[in-house]
Amino acid sequence: MTEPLQQVTKPPVTVEGSHAETLTRIFQDEVNLAVWRRPENPHWRPFTQALIEQAGHFERFASVVPGEAVDGLLPDWARELAGADLWLDDVNQLVEMFCCLFEPQAVGVRLHVVDRPLCPRFHTDRVPVRLLCTYSGPGTEWLPEHRVRRSGSGGPLPEQVVDASDIQHIPAGAVALLKGEAWIGNEGRGIVHRSPCLNPEPRLMVGLDWLSD
Repeated sequence: MTEPLQQVTKPPVTVEGSHAETLTRIFQDEVNLAVWRRPENPHWRPFTQALIEQAGHFERFASVVPGEAVDGLLPDWARELAGADLWLDDVNQLVEMFCCLFEPQAVGVRLHVVDRPLCPRFHTDRVPVRLLCTYSGPGTEWLPEHRVRRSGSGGPLPEQVVDASDIQHIPAGAVALLKGEAWIGNEGRGIVHRSPCLNPEPRLMVGLDWLSD
């Protein structure tokens, strides 16, 4: 009796590019991180610096439906800061892009201003996909697949023992789509990442999550 052919699964890979279209490659089965390497916009800097200085440790969440603006993500005092409208325009564009790609029922938008790691341990996310953009400070760190230790039993991710040279960084200003464990067919293959651990510089970052009823 002939044994059935086994499907060969390609190891997860990362794609990066200088155009927004790079993000569409997240739909490829083997891609678990897509990064649009866009330059930092100097017009955001007065706002991001002022928000970091005045907010301290700050977190805010908003749930929006497609077509709804995220202006309520900022408190009234932050809306008065120079450059706030330009920055909100960019976040709204990211939400619109996220909705065009994934057609979610709603999007969870999180704003973080932090001076310490949010998630200092390398991990995967139990979400289908997450968009991250660091507007100020060091960007998210991630590991290429050939340096990742995964649990063969599908349990928790083991502690990652890596050299500093193995750790990759998403640049500030870049837009990244991180495929998680809840993406259909991606269980045990989510991108392994963490918050920057060695740089004390404060960070301002936004994350978008796919919400449903």
